[in-house]
Amino acid sequence: MLRRTLSWLLLFVVLSAACFTNPAVAERTFSFTVLEIKDIQRGAGLAVVMRTPSGKTWLYDTGTAHPEKLSSDGWLANFNAGRDLIAPLLKNEGVSSIDGVFMSHAHYDHFGGLLWLKDNFKIKLLIDCGYTFQSDAEADYLGTNKGELGDYSRVREEFRARGEYLCATAGDTLKLDPDLKIEVIAPPKSYFQDPHITTRPKNDTPSHFLVNANSLALRIQFGEIVFLLPGDIQTEDIEASLMPFVDKVKLKCHILVAPGHGIHPIPKAFGEATRPEVSIASVFPRYAKGIRSTKDLQALGTRTYVTGLNGTVKVVTDGKTYMVSAERADG
Repeated sequence: MLRRTLSWLLLFVVLSAACFTNPAVAERTFSFTVLEIKDIQRGAGLAVVMRTPSGKTWLYDTGTAHPEKLSSDGWLANFNAGRDLIAPLLKNEGVSSIDGVFMSHAHYDHFGGLLWLKDNFKIKLLIDCGYTFQSDAEADYLGTNKGELGDYSRVREEFRARGEYLCATAGDTLKLDPDLKIEVIAPPKSYFQDPHITTRPKNDTPSHFLVNANSLALRIQFGEIVFLLPGDIQTEDIEASLMPFVDKVKLKCHILVAPGHGIHPIPKAFGEATRPEVSIASVFPRYAKGIRSTKDLQALGTRTYVTGLNGTVKVVTDGKTYMVSAERADG
């Protein structure tokens, strides 16, 4: 299967910047770009920009931003990934509207960029799984506070009120783009419940791990090439909830966005089912060399990229072969 990789270490350390904007790229190609997110000491961040041959633009998550009243621009560390990363990339490619945003889950390091983008770009559709975490126990919110989850619920209702919202759960095939086959892998309509695992850290409360577990997980196929985006589901929930539920055939992929930023181990059953040729983990430099997914994936023969080491990583495919380019080699 490695024959599909035109050359994995055509990292184009010198040529990568040109690759990201090269107008000479063949017309019938699909590009899949995982942006490097700035470290603002909160969350980890994920933002994927997809451009299809028919000219459509799809996002899977929108990167980090934390509203902060004391900051001069209203954002913690004066950073919003939607404004500072996604918008410049789209404008450089002549994109003035976004066909849709797939939102994995309601944590600021995934939907924070949307808070800016929705007011500055035309976004035609918001797609998520409809999950809302609710609890009467205050201790359940130590991992993620109610305000953060409520902020996303308000964004969802804003799109719903305009008729620009789609709820999607496992088994749905989304006919949104003539170039892509998009299937929802998880969560189920009834959502994943607390498996009552007692080994979680004290700060990993249900507002964190259950929201992560119920990430919108997508299988996106262009031609013969399959991308798998599992969101932030954590190791325990992959083992206890996802693997007993999912059709293992649907997990096989060429390109894997590492679950949970790649920070945690890859369960053996998940690794054997996915068998990715390439994985991309979105995580900061201070975490990048120590993430536990890297050695698990490399043991499967996977070529691993980590944004904190390699910068923004881009995959371009014609549906039969693909090329991976990154801004820099591992430091």
